[in-house]
Amino acid sequence: MSFFRIWTLIAVFVLSACGFHLRGMGGVNRPLPYAAWQITQTQELEEYLHDELKRHSVTVVRSGNAADAAEIHLIKLERSRDVGSLSRIGTVSEYILTLKVEAEVRFQGEIKGEPIRVTLQRKQSYLDNDLFGKQQEEQALWDDMYQDAAVQIVRRLPYIQANQ
Repeated sequence: MSFFRIWTLIAVFVLSACGFHLRGMGGVNRPLPYAAWQITQTQELEEYLHDELKRHSVTVVRSGNAADAAEIHLIKLERSRDVGSLSRIGTVSEYILTLKVEAEVRFQGEIKGEPIRVTLQRKQSYLDNDLFGKQQEEQALWDDMYQDAAVQIVRRLPYIQANQ
């Protein structure tokens, strides 16, 4: 074996021994407490939550009132765009985008567990001469934050006690 192959093999063993894993490849893979889910009051997050629940192989009820479906109900969704830093001449050079989501799980009208709270932040550099590109970048950051919020909400669902 060559020197490069030996060191590559050692690096792979060291990384696997310390618990390193790629995003989405590790962690707890517990089943969700209910087989059917309904998403309500989540206009911005609905598609993202729907897609994330489908990845967990559960039934997602889009409309109607299914008696055997648990409900993810959005309590609060706040978006803010704050000044992160200023340049030497006093113009904005960076914004901080913040997304705060609070959701609860209901089953047959009864709230299950504590509300799920997710807070996400992203930084966006800003230049006045590239306004159109920055608007597209900001929208991409919001979309990424919605996706991340949906992943975090669904990741916490297995810890809701179904018989609580």
